[in-house]
Formats: sequence, structure tokens, C-alpha cells
Amino acid sequence: MVTLVHSAQPVFGKRLAVLITAAYVSLAFASQGVAVAPPRLELVMQPGDMATREVAVFAHGVGPQTIEPSLVFWELGPDNQLIIFEKNVSSYPFSAANWIKVSHDPISLKPDAPVSVKFDVSLPSAHLKGSYWAAIAFSTRPQPSKYQGVSVLVNTRVLSVVYVTIQGTEKPASELQGISIETDESGKKFVIADVVNKGNVYLRLNGELRFVNAKGEIAKRVPLPERVLLRDGLVRYRLQVPADLPEDVVLAAIEIQPQGPAKSYGGPPLYGEVTMP
Repeated sequence: MVTLVHSAQPVFGKRLAVLITAAYVSLAFASQGVAVAPPRLELVMQPGDMATREVAVFAHGVGPQTIEPSLVFWELGPDNQLIIFEKNVSSYPFSAANWIKVSHDPISLKPDAPVSVKFDVSLPSAHLKGSYWAAIAFSTRPQPSKYQGVSVLVNTRVLSVVYVTIQGTEKPASELQGISIETDESGKKFVIADVVNKGNVYLRLNGELRFVNAKGEIAKRVPLPERVLLRDGLVRYRLQVPADLPEDVVLAAIEIQPQGPAKSYGGPPLYGEVTMP
């Protein structure tokens, strides 16, 4: 996962942060802008271990850039909203930021000329269990631009996510806490399903929503978007019921397959169903 965040502030007057765009990009680089590869690193280590890794930083379709690396901690809200913490990044319960050493020296980046950035991950010998995470942020220096007719300074930040899981301590566990159907003010129906993490590692959730008719046949299948379920986390699915469902559909059933760190076992499938209104 690469996370691109573009922000802007007026050139004159009181500083104002304006969120223009926040998006997840599944490719190693976007069509234009700054990106990194690989988008995430999943490390399985033991206390006291040390590993060196590297990421490549790209500038594609834009002019020369000055990139400033930093370490951040992040979390995901129930609806997949990204929350970034820039201060006291080592103070959060599952932060790996204190174990990651990367140079904060600015990087001169030219178009279509990737720069390799090495970093070390050094685990303490302390008693550790489960998964921890942080991210290396690569931020551009503000560049003059126009936004809705206003002169602004725009900068882009790209995150390369680093997960660290303590080998031999993994306890994957998750629970589907319920499935329901709600109707919004416009009359659209949504299947709502909440999944909570009951273990000590992060999980990747994939699966399928099925609509079943009165004969017990599957009338329609809808793939679930992949979601990341962090330690102590909650993932909420809000899936719109297709408008073209056959009239004889009586049941909505969801099946979710958790996957553990580095494609390891993530626990048994989760299953729930709800009667269609």
C-alpha cells in the first residue's frame, strides 16, 4: 500500500492546511507525482534481530523534487480512514518507529531517476509479542501552484509502510460481530458488517458478499475490497446492495478470509448472514 497525501496552504496570510486528496494507490508508482516501491515491507523477526532494507523513491511526470524523509505512526479508522501521527511516534502501544533508523537528510530527486533509500530495523531484546508497525514518510518541499484560482504551496507525502511481527508469538484471531442491513435517506440499502481483531497480529481481510434466493441458490456475488485489520482494530464494511438483484433474493451472506502477516495463517473464515428486508 502506498499512501499519497497532497496538502496545500495559501502563499499569503495565516497558515491553513487544506486536504486536497487522500488515496490508496496499489501500484508502485502513480501516473504523475512522487511514489515509492515496494509499497509495504513485512518483516518477521525475533527480539535482538537486525535487518537492513531499502525502498526506491520515484518522481514521475514532474520536475526535480527535494524529498524529506521522516518516520510516522499511523492507524486506520473503522471506515478505512487513514490517521497519521507525526509527533511522539514511538509512544503508541504498537509502534515500531523506535526500531527503524533512516536518514532524515533531504533527497534530490530527478524525473524518472529512482533513488534508493536504505534503512535499518533493530529490535530490542525485550519481551515482545505480535505485530508492530510504522511508516517512512517521504515529503516534497512545498511548490507554488494554483488551486481553485488561489495561489497555494502544495506538498505531497508518500508513505512506505513497515510491519514487524515477532516470530513464534503470532496469535491470529478475529470475530465477525454482526451483520445487518440499513437503508439511507435516499432509499439505498447497505449491508453492514463489523470485524474486530481479537489476536496480536494485523490481518488482511478478503472475501465475498453473496445474495441467495428462495431456492438456496447464489443469485449474485460481490467481491469484498481488501481491508487491513490492525491489532485492537475494527473494520466496518458498508456494502451497497446492487440495484439489479432478482426479486426472489431472501438472504445476504458474507464470508471473510483473514490472512496473517507475510501471507501466514490468519485464522478460520468468518461467516454471517442476514435476511433481506
